[in-house]
Amino acid sequence: MYKYHGTVFSFSYEDNGYKTIADIVLGEISDREKPPVRLTAHGALAGYINNIEMTDAEERYIQSNWYYDSNLFLDRIEVPSSRHIPAKVIAQADFLSDELVLFGPQDYIETDSPGPMDDEQYAGWLRYRAEHC
Repeated sequence: MYKYHGTVFSFSYEDNGYKTIADIVLGEISDREKPPVRLTAHGALAGYINNIEMTDAEERYIQSNWYYDSNLFLDRIEVPSSRHIPAKVIAQADFLSDELVLFGPQDYIETDSPGPMDDEQYAGWLRYRAEHC
């Protein structure tokens, strides 16, 4: 897996009933010398990105960690917290799944400095990561 730290610069979204795809360009606002990266998200992750980009939730502005594979397909998003434990992890059951898997708050984060997810959610995330990542 590769990791990019940044936010969504631009995206397009397609849901034609057969497939759900988001074409995403990530960048880091505070570092103009860092090149952007273009990723593709499928299924539930594509839907999540589309939905949050239509809001003004603080979560969409937080510099997050975006994990993707060598095909530039998005695997998960980790929203950092004020500690080493993530505030939230957004993934999906499998590559094309319409089932979103969330660890941390189920709603959008509404603060620019979120705290870490609780111990139960973190334990669930560690189990999921051991099995799927």
